Amino acid sequence: MQRTRNLLFNICFALNCLLVFLLLFESRLAIPAWLQVAGRMHSMLLHFPLVLLILYITWMLFMGKRATENEFTRHISESLLLFSALTAAISALMGLFLSTEEGFDTPLVNWHKWGGVTLSLLSLGWFAWREKINRLTGFRISVSLACLLLLVLTGHQGATITHGENYLLAPVSPEKKAQAVLMEEAEVYMDMVRPVLESKCMSCHNAQKAKGHLSMETEALLVKGGKNGKLWDTTAAGFGLLLNRVHLEPEDKKHMPPKGKPQLTDQEIQLLYLWIKSGAGFKTRVMDLPETDSLRIMAHSRFNTIETDDYDFTAADETKIKDLNNNYRSVSALAMNSPALGASFFSAPAYTTEQLKDLLDVKKQLISLNLTGMPLKDEELKTISEFSNLRKLNLSFTSISGLHLEELNKLKELRQLSLSGTVVKKEDIHKLKGLKKLSRLYLWNTGLSEADMNQLAFTLKGVVVEKGFNGDTTVLKLTPPVLLNEEQIITDPIILRLKHYVNGVHIHYTLDGTEPDSIKSPEYKNNTTLTRNVTVKARAFKPGWISSDIMETYFFSAKHRVDSVIHLLPPEEQYKGDGPLTLTDLVKGEAGNFKSGKWLGYRKNKMETLLQFSSPVTVSSVTLSTLIDIGGYIMPPVSIEVWGGDDDLKLLSRLTPEQPLKVAPAYLKAFELSFSPVQLKYIKIVAVPVSKLPPWHPGKGDKGWIFADEVFVN
Repeated sequence: MQRTRNLLFNICFALNCLLVFLLLFESRLAIPAWLQVAGRMHSMLLHFPLVLLILYITWMLFMGKRATENEFTRHISESLLLFSALTAAISALMGLFLSTEEGFDTPLVNWHKWGGVTLSLLSLGWFAWREKINRLTGFRISVSLACLLLLVLTGHQGATITHGENYLLAPVSPEKKAQAVLMEEAEVYMDMVRPVLESKCMSCHNAQKAKGHLSMETEALLVKGGKNGKLWDTTAAGFGLLLNRVHLEPEDKKHMPPKGKPQLTDQEIQLLYLWIKSGAGFKTRVMDLPETDSLRIMAHSRFNTIETDDYDFTAADETKIKDLNNNYRSVSALAMNSPALGASFFSAPAYTTEQLKDLLDVKKQLISLNLTGMPLKDEELKTISEFSNLRKLNLSFTSISGLHLEELNKLKELRQLSLSGTVVKKEDIHKLKGLKKLSRLYLWNTGLSEADMNQLAFTLKGVVVEKGFNGDTTVLKLTPPVLLNEEQIITDPIILRLKHYVNGVHIHYTLDGTEPDSIKSPEYKNNTTLTRNVTVKARAFKPGWISSDIMETYFFSAKHRVDSVIHLLPPEEQYKGDGPLTLTDLVKGEAGNFKSGKWLGYRKNKMETLLQFSSPVTVSSVTLSTLIDIGGYIMPPVSIEVWGGDDDLKLLSRLTPEQPLKVAPAYLKAFELSFSPVQLKYIKIVAVPVSKLPPWHPGKGDKGWIFADEVFVN
């Protein structure tokens, strides 16, 4: 036994000598291929010295002198320490071989390398002078703790190189939560592209582990590229190296990320493609992109807007909101099921200070305030400063002079401010430095020179100063009519209720899906009864004003209540709503929120659902209510079939919905399938998702989704 121990000690001593020699002459070191294979075993073998050293240190700290009192415990102690020293030397040697490969020449790797060598030498020295060290309690504890500390530090550095910064201590470190970014403030690179690179690429391409001499941690390093050249080239086939690598087969050794690492999703690849195709800008804001731009459409599913943000305050009393609405002031919810309110004033002659103060009843819920063209006094800015949750404030063409503009600094949540058409001066704008979250400032037609506005854009860091005309501040265009009906599901005949808050407006509407005009379409008179499935389109008209955009909504008739619903094929796990009854609970989903829990989503499976009635009913139509969100890969079904009967189901109707030809904002769509009246007890609905998205789609070739929230039987 002693001869074996002496042999292993001599081997360990020789390996440490070799290790120190190679480390001293590392710059001249050339590793052959077969030794590179051995070097790559470093991450596999290093667990042995880690475990053995921790076991030995624990043994010595708890056993103390008892560890060497008899032959048996002394044998255990010495064997643990010897094998710890031996495996530490082998692991350090393999790590030295591995560090000579490309992409590891960094200060952190050098610290890790020297830590590993020191640990190996310390283990060898401990074994060589074990009797003297272990005899003295203080000495033994000091060496144990020093060895343990070196083990933790070296292991932490290795984990950082392999898995990213602070990998080892992340569970006990304070969590750094990324601040939620609104779409109005989001940048394409920083808030859409960089998170993908951080999660899928930077673990191998960072300052500590620059594989292929490529680091992605800064914009400059991204543009520089790596050993194989620049990452993108908009003039090259496939737009360059980055996209070529991610599109290779996973088995290809040049495929990125490497096989075994988390792979890019189809949507992430599409995001990188669109960003590179658009020029790979680092400072482009999402809201500066055209509304039809694919990147902007993709951003809709990633970010909340000021209107759709998640607010933690409670909704205002409905009666209070109703009382605040009159012919000259509109107060309404900014989004469905949101407590956030927006207020707009319409008539300058009718405006009074008291009308502004009335809004203090809903000051917690007021997010958007439009005072365009009102005879606002400077003193009234103090009242406005009490709307603590205000995000958007439009003071365009008001009578303010800028005298008390510093009052607005109390609006700590303000993101957008329009002072266009006012007489404010440059020194007045400098009073707004307290608005830390301000991201957009409209100053066109203020009398400020181009140089003044350029200087302000430089001084107010992170704020986009809008210098030119922006049409959204004009009052000449009417807002769409407001739908007052709370429910869109018809169980009994209901009266259509439309309203406009500008005096003298005429509302024209249609019920057949055509666009309303002021000549052929009927004028709304509050006497239209709805009894069936119908698409309501309405538009506001007034002489001297631009007619409004179209307000469109769909009313659903629900004559027959279904007794039970069975999924013959299940929806996707993450979009299963409240189960099968989601389709018959008479609760509608929203177009802007497919994650609300009110939708059933199908992708792998087609939608195949069975509706059952306790007793036979006479049916002549079935309507499937769906969501279309083209940028989110949610498309109309390729086909919809309705089957019905008692025991033997027969095909009653089949529909092939028209597919869109371009990307558009999300919208709700109802598909009604009519047939001759038939008595039945069972209805089966089959809807088939798009198998391959079309060539014009950002996710071309990928599989589409179907989202459904209700089925109506009439």
